[in-house]
Amino acid sequence: MGNDRNNSVQETFPQGLLAVIGEKARKQIINDAAPVDLVDGEVLFRQGEMGSCAYAVLDGELDVMVDVGFDCVKTATVGPGGLIGEISIFTESTRTATVVARGLVRLLRIESSHMLDILEQNPSVARAVIADLGRRLVSVNQPLAFLSVAAQALQRKDFSGDVLNDMIANAPDLGSFAQTFKEIMGQVQSNNVRDQEMQMATQIQRSVLPKPLPDHVARHVDLDAFMCPMKEVGGDLYDYFAIDDTHLAVVIADVSGKGVPASLFMMMCRTVIRSVAASGLSVDQCMARANALLNEGNELAMFVTTFLGILALETGEFVYCNGGHNRPYVITAGGELDVLKTTGPLVAIIPTARYKSASMVLNPGDLLFMFTDGITEARAADDSLYGDDRLQELLAGLRGRSPAEVIAAVVSSVDSFAAGMEQADDITCLALIRRTDLG
Repeated sequence: MGNDRNNSVQETFPQGLLAVIGEKARKQIINDAAPVDLVDGEVLFRQGEMGSCAYAVLDGELDVMVDVGFDCVKTATVGPGGLIGEISIFTESTRTATVVARGLVRLLRIESSHMLDILEQNPSVARAVIADLGRRLVSVNQPLAFLSVAAQALQRKDFSGDVLNDMIANAPDLGSFAQTFKEIMGQVQSNNVRDQEMQMATQIQRSVLPKPLPDHVARHVDLDAFMCPMKEVGGDLYDYFAIDDTHLAVVIADVSGKGVPASLFMMMCRTVIRSVAASGLSVDQCMARANALLNEGNELAMFVTTFLGILALETGEFVYCNGGHNRPYVITAGGELDVLKTTGPLVAIIPTARYKSASMVLNPGDLLFMFTDGITEARAADDSLYGDDRLQELLAGLRGRSPAEVIAAVVSSVDSFAAGMEQADDITCLALIRRTDLG
């Protein structure tokens, strides 16, 4: 019976470990070993377990899986003639991988004491085991080398098909790695295209921001603005433009949603508002007309909070219409803090919505501060909001500051409050002061 088993093993793997060692050593291993049968998917041993034996594969295949924390990766497949689990015996350490049967598998279990005795008594077995470990080390080094090259190529973003072909040609076992990197590179290339497109979108959005005030306007007012989208592009809008030689329009708006759709709708809003404001209509009529136009073809049902004001440069009269936007503040030259009104609903929801206007006088030294809810709804680590009260308290202490100084103070305050928290919304603000040195 022993001879039959020995012959069967010899015939099973003519190139395996048990085939290349001497007959005496082979018989000793076979006689001392215990047969083990596994079914498909059955685990032979798990990564992290203490190892007390090795296994010689008689028939079938085993997948070697390594847990890397976020995933379990197959690193090798061991077939007939292979020896598995011996590393734990030699190093007296835990299993370095989980081994799972692929289909039906027959093995011989070799206890650690028997394995060490055999190695001491049979130099041919020791040489064969060392040679097998060496081959496996080579098989690991080659994938590591190719993976290193591939990773460097990915970092340079010039990963080409030549690297994939070299992987497969020089090491067929790397085919799965090559396929994985091919998929990764496809995603990288797709992301590169997207990044380029988003950079262009950002440049386009930045390009439509208003230019410095013309001299005849700058004589009467000092103005500064700030915008920081949550993503590459955003749905916030600020704008200012001279309607004629004596009137300046200022706009701030916040489109529903984020990213590209919001930015496209924002561009539409800017174009429409500029067009209607230049038509000679009153402020409330401008808002009603813009609302009707933006409702047309609005299949995504987007809407926009909008504040539009027109300042008479000579007199300081400021007529405005607020369509559901955050209420702007006025810091008077005397230090008082006034809050402007809401005079109508959100824009682009009700096609026939009506809007009212309101007015006030900006005296020399008075400062108008307009903003979007990205400021007041900024969140701290404890999930609290920056809020209107905090903004009002800050603004009340900024009397006499220039628009640029006011905006810098507000942005700095919001940044400090959020303390490194991820930005959750577009942040935009505009500050305007009526000059006292009108001569």
